[in-house]
Parts: sequence; C-alpha cells; structure tokens
Amino acid sequence: MKKSFAMLFAIAFVVVLGTIATLMLYVSTITVKETTNDYMQAQGELYARSATEFAIQALEARDYQKYGCINKIDINTSLYDINMTFHYFFREFNYTDCNWTRIETNESNGTVMINTYVKSKIGNIRIFKQTLQKP
Repeated sequence: MKKSFAMLFAIAFVVVLGTIATLMLYVSTITVKETTNDYMQAQGELYARSATEFAIQALEARDYQKYGCINKIDINTSLYDINMTFHYFFREFNYTDCNWTRIETNESNGTVMINTYVKSKIGNIRIFKQTLQKP
C-alpha cells in the first residue's frame, strides 16, 4: 500500500512540475516576442524620422526648374520598406509632373506634405508619419 501511494505521489509531482515548466516556457516566449516587437516598433519610428529628414534634405537641394518635382522616394533595407510620397501646395506653379494643389495664402506657398510609410518585412509593424515642411 505504501509503495503504490508513493508511486501515485511521484506521478502527481512530475505532472505538476511539467505544468509549471510549460507555463514558464509560455510566459518566456510571450515576453521575448513582445520585446522584439517593441524593439522593431522603436526602430521603425526612428527609420520614419530619418527618412523624413532625408526627404527634407532632398527637397531643399532640389533644383525644380532643372529636374522638376520629387513625387516619391522608396528606401529598402534588410528589415523595412520605406515609401515617401510628396504633395505640394503653391499659389501658382508651372510644372505638370508635380502632385500639387492651388492655395490662396502667401504664408503657405511652397509647403510640401511628406507622407512616410514604414513597413517591416518581419512581423506586422507599420508606421505612418505625415509632415508639413516649407523648404
């Protein structure tokens, strides 16, 4: 009787330890995944900010009379696809290759709206950043 009770107790003990180990592994896996997603999100936001600054630099260095407007910039890295589109606001503009809208105010003349889309190739991270800039 004592031997059978000890055997049942040992089996129950192993089952309890297995359940605890499984729960620990599950929690550990979730923690690692959340940490990775947080890192990828932060990195994507930095990419969006850097890409927007790059776009502003490109706008300021652009000779519109010689080369026309910048309508789109695509940047591909090993982990992210970055797409930027541009929309211009002018009182009068003579170029047909630009995506622009007529406005009435002098203060906003020459303003550019930069839409930056960052999408990760791994996971499901998507970031959108919209910036108004007057180069």
